[in-house]
Amino acid sequence: MPRVVTVWSGYDLAAWILLAAVVDLMVGDPIWYYHPVRLIGRLGMGLAGLISRRQWGPTSLRILGAAMTIFVVLLSLVFVSAVLWAADDVSVWLFRLMVVLWTYWGLAIRGLTDAALLVYRPLITNRSAEARQWLQYLVSRDTSALSPEDMVRTTIETVAENTCDAVIGPLFYTFLGGPAWLWAYKAINTLDAVVGNHSPHYEELGWFAAHLDQWANYIPARLAGLAISVAASMEGRFRQAYQTMRVDGRRHPMRNTGMSEAAMAGAIGVSLGGPNMFDGVVALRPKLGTSERPLHPTAIIHAISVSWRATMVTAITFGVIAVVLSGKWV
Repeated sequence: MPRVVTVWSGYDLAAWILLAAVVDLMVGDPIWYYHPVRLIGRLGMGLAGLISRRQWGPTSLRILGAAMTIFVVLLSLVFVSAVLWAADDVSVWLFRLMVVLWTYWGLAIRGLTDAALLVYRPLITNRSAEARQWLQYLVSRDTSALSPEDMVRTTIETVAENTCDAVIGPLFYTFLGGPAWLWAYKAINTLDAVVGNHSPHYEELGWFAAHLDQWANYIPARLAGLAISVAASMEGRFRQAYQTMRVDGRRHPMRNTGMSEAAMAGAIGVSLGGPNMFDGVVALRPKLGTSERPLHPTAIIHAISVSWRATMVTAITFGVIAVVLSGKWV
């Protein structure tokens, strides 16, 4: 088997990918200075800072932004591929260990839950100021004037969106192309967060990163919406979640984000969307779902539960497909 196929494969590594997911569920993402996501983020910010030292026209900024994005994504892909390749030269068990570690570092199942709970705990005890501070770490929008109901809504939207970006997207690319493809995807996500957030400062420089992120998430976003709908079926709400995703999801200005947010709205019976503040500018998001229940902090716990079930549905489904294709677990 060609070496690149060994490194860029995930369908024959189901057991080790699922083990990485279990490790992440149990202990969460490590918080350390040299975490790969932080390194990618700092590299992206550093390159963006270098480019911003000079005045460039819009077209030049788009070209430079595209070159920067392609460089960082390819660097991530090549680096992880090289590590896996070197590990495979030493021992098959070292290779498997690297698969588990790189996959574990690329998932944020427990991290997403812990972040949402940091907002939930003060909200449930009416400590709105503290909840607002924790929420600001999660989102790019301004949280200073959000009501408790808006904070609940924003947290649920974040859980729904990151069910795709932090869980189902990484699992999809890992099973498709191994940890190397996972980290190419994570590089795209990270650069989108760094320069693709449509702020006036990065509108042109981050244009390519933002569009590449949309392309990379096209399939994962729809898988996430479907997985959330299947997870909702355990409460008899598959139809509500799936129909809300199909009807309301496409109305969101960011179609990928709309898939998972609309599915989550239908799954737990709340209405999401509404006004959000970005850099002093109000962005009005369309309403997603029907308000069957108030935006009480307990709705955050419900959203977390649906997200975990969607993760398990996705991991098991990918695992079964991988076993059928490869004929083996290990």
